[in-house]
Amino acid sequence: MDIQKIDQNFEMSFTPPADVAFFSALEAPFCTYGVRFCHQEGLFRRIPREVAEATSVGVSRLSYHTSGGRIRFVTDSPYIIVRVEEPFEMPFSHMTVAGKCGISLYANRKFVGTIMPTYEQIVSADPSRGGSGTIVFDGIKYPYRTDSAPYTVELFLPLYSAVKSVHVGVRKGTWLQAAPPYQHQKPVLFYGSSITQGGCASKPGDDYVGRICRALDVDVINLGFSGNAKGEPQMAEYIAAQDPAVFVLDYDHNAPSAEHLQKTHYALYKTVRDAHPETPIILMTMPTIEGYEARPTNAARRAEILKTFEVARAGGDQNLYFVDCYGCFGEAERGECGTVDDCHPNSLGFLRMSEKLIPLLTKLLNE
Repeated sequence: MDIQKIDQNFEMSFTPPADVAFFSALEAPFCTYGVRFCHQEGLFRRIPREVAEATSVGVSRLSYHTSGGRIRFVTDSPYIIVRVEEPFEMPFSHMTVAGKCGISLYANRKFVGTIMPTYEQIVSADPSRGGSGTIVFDGIKYPYRTDSAPYTVELFLPLYSAVKSVHVGVRKGTWLQAAPPYQHQKPVLFYGSSITQGGCASKPGDDYVGRICRALDVDVINLGFSGNAKGEPQMAEYIAAQDPAVFVLDYDHNAPSAEHLQKTHYALYKTVRDAHPETPIILMTMPTIEGYEARPTNAARRAEILKTFEVARAGGDQNLYFVDCYGCFGEAERGECGTVDDCHPNSLGFLRMSEKLIPLLTKLLNE
C-alpha cells in the first residue's frame, strides 16, 4: 500500500516553480552558525579534524554530524526551497528520518516545516544496492505570513547526519539579505552525550540546545557526541580554548561509571575554569524519569557531579551552577511520554530539559 495515494498530506515530491532562483548556502548573504564547511573534505564540521581524531574514533566520525548547525538569512520570498546532499548512512529504528537527516525551517523563530528524504531516496543511495553513496533530496515550504514584509529564515541542520551541500531556492527578484545577529551573539557551549547531540528529537530544532537557541535568541555550539563524550583531556582542552558566554557540561550519560566521573569530571571543570576564571559554568546531571536518581548506580554518578560543584564552590568559585536533570521527564506513571526508549528524550522530553535550563541561562546571559 502506498499511503501517499490514500492521504496526499504524506506526499513529499514536488516540482520547483518556474520562477525559482537557487543559491549556495556557503555564499553571502547566507550566514552559517555552529558548523564550518571544510572545502578539503567537502563536508560541514563541528570541530577541527585534528581535534576530533586526537580525541577518539567515535568523536572523529560524529564531528561530521551537523547538530547545532544553522543557516540564516532574510527574504520576502513567498516560498523557501531547500536542496540537500548528504553522505549515505543507514536510518535509525528509534529516531525519525526527519530528526536524523532532515532540515527544519523556522520563519521569525516560528516552525514552518521539515524537509527530509524519502525512504526511497535513502535506499537508492545505498552503495551496497548500487547507489551513489549520496542522499539527494529537496522540498518546498510556504511560511505563513499576513503581509509581504521580509522575514528571518533559520534552517536547523540534521542532528545525526553529515551534510555535503545545501542550496536555498527563493522566488527570482525577491529580497535576500543577511539575517540580523542574535540578541546574544556570544554563544552558549554545550558538551555532552547523544542527548546533547539531539537523539531522539522528532526534528532538528526540537532538541534542547535548539530550543534554547530560539527561546533566548542566542547563538549555540553543540558538542554532543553520541556515546563518545567522556571528558577526554583533548576535548577538555578544546572546550577550554573556546570563548562562549556560558559553558554547559552535560556528559553524565556517556561516562562509563561513577569511577570514570571521579577521574574526569572535576578535571574537565578545572581545565575550563583555569582558562576562563569569570565565565559561568553549568554542571548538569543526566535527564531521567522521576525516581531514577534513587538507583544506586545513578546516585553514585550524581554524587560525583555534585562533588565537583561543592568542592569548587568551597574553593571560591561563585560562578559555577548545578542543574539536576534527574526526574525532569516527569513522574513515572506518565514520564514515559518524555522518552523514546527509556533513555533518549522525544521532543516533549527535550522541551522539559530546556525548561530546566532557560531560567538560569536567561539570568546569566542578561547579567
